[in-house]
Amino acid sequence: MKSSPGRILAVTAGLLAGGALFGAIAAVLALVVSSALTDGFAWATEPVALVFAAVAGAAIGAPLFPAAGWLLLRRVPLGIAMIGSMAGTVVGGVGGWLLARGNDPMTTPVVGAMLGFVFAAILMRLRFSTPRQPQAIRVPRGAGV
Repeated sequence: MKSSPGRILAVTAGLLAGGALFGAIAAVLALVVSSALTDGFAWATEPVALVFAAVAGAAIGAPLFPAAGWLLLRRVPLGIAMIGSMAGTVVGGVGGWLLARGNDPMTTPVVGAMLGFVFAAILMRLRFSTPRQPQAIRVPRGAGV
């Protein structure tokens, strides 16, 4: 299949939109789970915190997902790439929140989420690194088939 500039731009725009959407969802999920584990949903009930998390997640996910998609995830099915990277982001964000615990509640969860995203992308790259090729069945000549 040929790669035209228009097609490349369309795919990149789709990855950008998907990264923004799934980045926002991942950030809100990470905030809700982190809040449930530590503060009894205190942050999860604050509309300002939820909107801030969604905007920050969208702003970070929008450039990261196309970059990872073109560099690491070219052979990964799109649905698996979206869900897998979102899961890694949520786990990393929650881990960063739990590690921060009063020190730096803004930077540490964001760094944790970005590391979780990168780790998930690398794992998916390794899982789908070699293309599966159908095995050819060799029939020797004169086999009487």
